[in-house]
Amino acid sequence: MSERIPHLSTAIAIAVLAILSACAAGQPPVVEKLDEFTAVTITYSRMPIIMSPDTPFDRATMRDYLQIGAIEVNRMGTLKYYLWLGISDMNHMTSADKRPEGYESIVLIMGGEKFGLDVLGWTPAAIGASAPVYKKLFTTSVDAYYQVTLDQIQLLAEADVLRLHTTGSVSREFVPWYKQTTAKDDLAEFIRSVLQ
Repeated sequence: MSERIPHLSTAIAIAVLAILSACAAGQPPVVEKLDEFTAVTITYSRMPIIMSPDTPFDRATMRDYLQIGAIEVNRMGTLKYYLWLGISDMNHMTSADKRPEGYESIVLIMGGEKFGLDVLGWTPAAIGASAPVYKKLFTTSVDAYYQVTLDQIQLLAEADVLRLHTTGSVSREFVPWYKQTTAKDDLAEFIRSVLQ
């Protein structure tokens, strides 16, 4: 029976991803919407990048995933850019109310460049939004927002090598979970869209 549990969790994760992909299939690659409560215009790519720990598959890491999505917030012509992380880290959390350790500061390695990012906030209010724009993999996933530049998002879109390191007492490394052509294409389209 214990042999089946990792396969079951993987099957559930794949099913969730298939549902998210099906939901995203009806959307254009870049979505722009007006937040009716905060009066900001939010632009984001349809499909976030999904990452998993850079460790051999085992029960301890079978449900740990990160989602990374790019966001532009336009407040009356003032543009700001953010990365959203959807954190599903089962080692450090049991509900969306708890903050997983190590994500207050992260290091993104994109190609040959490293960028340290500090969390701006854990709710959409941190970026001036009233609701999240990306769908999380699990209900217990935690949102985190990091302010970045458009150049950093462009590096993310173009990076052949992408890694994310957490900080804290035990650093963890995440890499893209699988070849994600749709997510990379959507991110490239996001860049084209916001540069117009």
